[in-house]
Amino acid sequence: MAAPCAIDPQSGSIRPAAVPVKARPDLCAAPPEDSTMLREHCERQRKLYPLFSPELQPLRAGFAKSLRETWIIFTVVFWVGISFMYGAGYDTFRHIKTANYIFCNFDNSPEASALSSMIIEAFESPTVPRLQDATGTGRCRTTYTVDDAVWRGDAWGAVYVHEGFGRKLRSALLDGAEYDPTEAATLGTQESRHYLKVSTVNRVSELALAAVEGPFAQLTLGTMLTGEGVNATEAIDRANPQAIVLPFSFKVKNIAPLHFDTSMYIMSITLSLCMVAGSFIPSNMWKTIEEVFYKRLKVKQLVLLRLIVNTGWAAFICIQAAGILCAFRGPSWSPGAREFFGLFGIFLLNTMSFTFFIDCLQNWLHPRFLLATYFMVLAVNISAAVFGRELNNSFFDIVYATPFSNTGITARYLLTNGSFNRLDFSITINVLWMVIWWFISTFLIARKARLVKSGALTMAN
Repeated sequence: MAAPCAIDPQSGSIRPAAVPVKARPDLCAAPPEDSTMLREHCERQRKLYPLFSPELQPLRAGFAKSLRETWIIFTVVFWVGISFMYGAGYDTFRHIKTANYIFCNFDNSPEASALSSMIIEAFESPTVPRLQDATGTGRCRTTYTVDDAVWRGDAWGAVYVHEGFGRKLRSALLDGAEYDPTEAATLGTQESRHYLKVSTVNRVSELALAAVEGPFAQLTLGTMLTGEGVNATEAIDRANPQAIVLPFSFKVKNIAPLHFDTSMYIMSITLSLCMVAGSFIPSNMWKTIEEVFYKRLKVKQLVLLRLIVNTGWAAFICIQAAGILCAFRGPSWSPGAREFFGLFGIFLLNTMSFTFFIDCLQNWLHPRFLLATYFMVLAVNISAAVFGRELNNSFFDIVYATPFSNTGITARYLLTNGSFNRLDFSITINVLWMVIWWFISTFLIARKARLVKSGALTMAN
């Protein structure tokens, strides 16, 4: 159908005729009587106000207050979390003297005695660990007993001069015999419990031992050339050049098993975070159903139900965590029932403690503060798992003793065979905190049940 046209009287040209546009009716001005839904819609529209109308002033003020509180809360969370992460690993050298090393001299030669004196003097610097001379004690019977002391956590590491060092050095200097300077001493470490801190301490200890190489070489050469009736040229030609240039060096031995490398270290941290995150799920689940239970159940039944659910959920999380660690084990580790249930037990204690802790916060704090506290606990957990309690001031040492903060640490303890005897304090603290949080949670649940039944508290509160 062609569009209508009109002739312009002035120019005589043909142009499209203007089509009249019908005005859109205002349905809300006079809605049809039979349209109930439309009438209700129009009534709702008349009650709405612009955002900045005077009638909405209280609503805007409340929203601004809520937004301001949220900004303040999460600013605090951000700074506290970063402070824990930064403070836990900051300035390790300030507390480096709390890291003790065992020193043993298994050789009675004059060369070994001179070397021992220089090593002990090098570790007297305030920027290196404390060196405890245990020569002649029970821990220095053999190299095995020294390694066992480090393995059990009695020391961060050990430095020992091997038996026969002086004899081999004299043979190389006098007769030109084969000589390996790295067989003079060993720096033994154990990196499976506090990987980052041990790496820092080991690096400093290696630098301290390396600083002894030059002075000891000068001392050895001077002693060789200043002997009575010694021809310096003949002595140098006869000696092994390696023994002259570098009579002392050392090798580093990690006493930890091969199955616990950096990947297992990262896995223990990841699992601890997963368990903390999983502990938050039962509390969120209760938020959707708690009002009905609070109104229709007795307080004793409510407390018992919550205990069963929280314990069952914690067991569900922890048995998977222990299974994952055992499934992704290294080729040199064959965990048995003792290792599996040890992991499961300590994980269960930590997870239940944190679950009851979240219960207490849920029944006591506003949801915004609850979420802020949860994120701060996550930050503490991350810093504790990554950096550990070692080489920190007393504040971090106390905070990291809480059960939901040291899961990563205790996991690394349990992954090493020699560390079960070091868990007494950790298990005691876990049990104590779990009981404390459970009792507090019980009282808060009973209080909330009374408020809900009286109508003073609803889900909106």
